[in-house]
Formats: sequence, structure tokens, C-alpha cells
Amino acid sequence: MSTQFFSFKRLFVFPLFGCLFAACQLASAQQAPNLIGTWVGETNDAVIGAGTHYPNGKSGEIRFLKSVVTYKFDQQKNRAFSGTFSIAGHTVPIVGSMSADMVSGAMADQDGTYSFKVLNPNQLAVCFATTTTVPKNKDAGPVADCHEVTRK
Repeated sequence: MSTQFFSFKRLFVFPLFGCLFAACQLASAQQAPNLIGTWVGETNDAVIGAGTHYPNGKSGEIRFLKSVVTYKFDQQKNRAFSGTFSIAGHTVPIVGSMSADMVSGAMADQDGTYSFKVLNPNQLAVCFATTTTVPKNKDAGPVADCHEVTRK
């Protein structure tokens, strides 16, 4: 009987566990969300001083500002993507990457770094922080901002 049981195990149980393991692996392999498109929103900036994107400020002055922002992502390969970021008449290249959770990630442009979270297929929550937007300008101080953008 033990030989028959071992044979049964080898023929049916082990392959069954193998199939279940493979199915679990396929189910857990998530695909990165498609971020291609134009995303628009309004900032909630906290700014110290002035700078290219935030003119008319005085050195050390704390200001709370709102500006329309646009992200245009035109390339994506798996979790990595790129495009442009526009604010206050300035457009710069931007790159980004999704985290393994396929919900959060990071982006960077010439002014600083961003973190983001996918809220739904057409909405992102984005945060940006930098110590200065213009390193050569001592009046261009730190910026902190969190905002939501919607795909158009």
C-alpha cells in the first residue's frame, strides 16, 4: 500500500502543488499601470523666497501659492516612464519609476524629486520637495508641495 500511495503522490499530488504554485506566481505578477497621457492639476506650494517658477518673492519670505501643473508622459517601458512637466510657463523633462507595489513611485526633473501614488487609473497624488529651484540664486529657497492630477 505504501508503494501505491507514494506512486499516487508522485503522479497527482506533486504536480497539483506545482500547478498551484505556478498559478499563484502568475496572479501575483502585476503589470505596471499605463501612465501615458496628459495629467493636469493645481499645486499647493509652500515656498520660501523667489525663483524661476515662483517670482516676486523676497529672500526669506514664506508664501503659499497655487499654480496649474501639467505632466505629459509620452514614453513608458514596464515600470519606467518619461515625459515633460510644465508649471508657470516653464517646461522641463521628467523621468519616473513605479515601485514594486505598482501603486507608488518616484519622479525627478532638473529642479528636484517627487513621490507619487496612483489613486485610481486616472488620478495621481504627487508630492514635490527641493531645497532650491535655482541653486545660483540665494533668494530661491525651499519648496514643498503636494497635489493631485487628473488624466485628461
